[in-house]
Amino acid sequence: MSHDVHARPVGGRVFTRPMVCLLAMFALACVVIAYRFVAGIGAVSNMNDGYTWGIWEPVNVVVFTGLGAGAFSVGALCYLLNRGSYHPLIRPAVLVGAIAYTLGAASIGVAVGRPWNIYWLALPSMWNLSSVLLEVAVCVMTYVCVLWIEMLPAVLEAASSSGNLKRAERAKRWGGRLSKAMPYIIALALLLPTMHQSSLGGLMVIAGTKLHPLWHTPLLPLLALISCLSMGLGAVVLLAAAMRRGWNARQDERILVEMSKVNAVLLLAYGAIRFGDIAASGKLHLLAVADYHLFFFILEMALFLVPAVLFLTPAVKQHRVRVAGAAMVAFAGALWRVDSFITCYSPGTAWHYRPSFGELAVTIGMAAFGVAVFLAMSKRFPVVEVQEPTTAVPASVAAFVLTFPQAKDAAAPAAATSAGPAPSATGTHDG
Repeated sequence: MSHDVHARPVGGRVFTRPMVCLLAMFALACVVIAYRFVAGIGAVSNMNDGYTWGIWEPVNVVVFTGLGAGAFSVGALCYLLNRGSYHPLIRPAVLVGAIAYTLGAASIGVAVGRPWNIYWLALPSMWNLSSVLLEVAVCVMTYVCVLWIEMLPAVLEAASSSGNLKRAERAKRWGGRLSKAMPYIIALALLLPTMHQSSLGGLMVIAGTKLHPLWHTPLLPLLALISCLSMGLGAVVLLAAAMRRGWNARQDERILVEMSKVNAVLLLAYGAIRFGDIAASGKLHLLAVADYHLFFFILEMALFLVPAVLFLTPAVKQHRVRVAGAAMVAFAGALWRVDSFITCYSPGTAWHYRPSFGELAVTIGMAAFGVAVFLAMSKRFPVVEVQEPTTAVPASVAAFVLTFPQAKDAAAPAAATSAGPAPSATGTHDG
């Protein structure tokens, strides 16, 4: 039995029943978006002068890009720290990042009050150089382009193996040119998210007293950067487990354990900075005020620190523990972002906000479209390193069984090495 592991198209039908469901949710979002441009943003959103963000920026932009930061965090480990063993996770992480950032950028176009003026972003003469949002917008838009350029090698590899000789020759020629430029592309891929992720935190510094003191701090840029790195690593662990369940993708247990331990350091650093800042700024008395702010603070910190402890114990070698911890980390980063932008933000008692059906439909629809794009591209381009041979079980069930322990983990948790675990009987070409 062959255990060859290499990046290749997963194959199988693209338009499966789960795919149709995902596209149907996106179609509803498209209807809402179209109506928004015809009738105005007030017709589909509950945003107002007090809550000018709604949920589109905090979730579609800030949370989506946080989950897509796996490309940033794994890229930093692989290229900046020269840990080449992480390379098998690069393409899936970059694809998720490209999709997440593209959806975030598209959400800006939907939520902005005067979308017909968005072309000003391309005109430096129109820039407000004192605006934090300008830096975020420019970096995010540029980073979207960089991420899709990073995905070009997979597209060119697929073209070079096609039956069309001219197409294959062009793909190989452009692939060689791209490989020479890739070090500069990777440098941008590490610089840009460092800038805009920290600026997203800096954006709420100017909220002043409108943001609850437990969240408002001059260290918001640093907290945003650290939490996005840990959030991205958690998302990659979840992605690796889903791909293993659905497509029999390579899952090197040693790498995932090491990555989780790196994440533990980030999580502990986040906790130390958060508590240290509260103590240094004289806000400890707020931890004795029993209100919903305290509830969300305790929930956040538990979601950050419990996985950190788990990742530093031998239990991290267990599949279920590692995946559960990664899920908590991803949710912790998302919750901190939502709390900072909505839950613990108060423009005054005159303003109230609850997301409308239209806002929820757009957010859920865009997330569904992102999953659909990842499935389709993985099936058509060499993104996932798949073990041979594979058999058929719907990949769509992977998201629902992530926390189930794998038989190989229980039998020989230390057996998985960089050669990859033995093939499971639950791989597939379809999902």
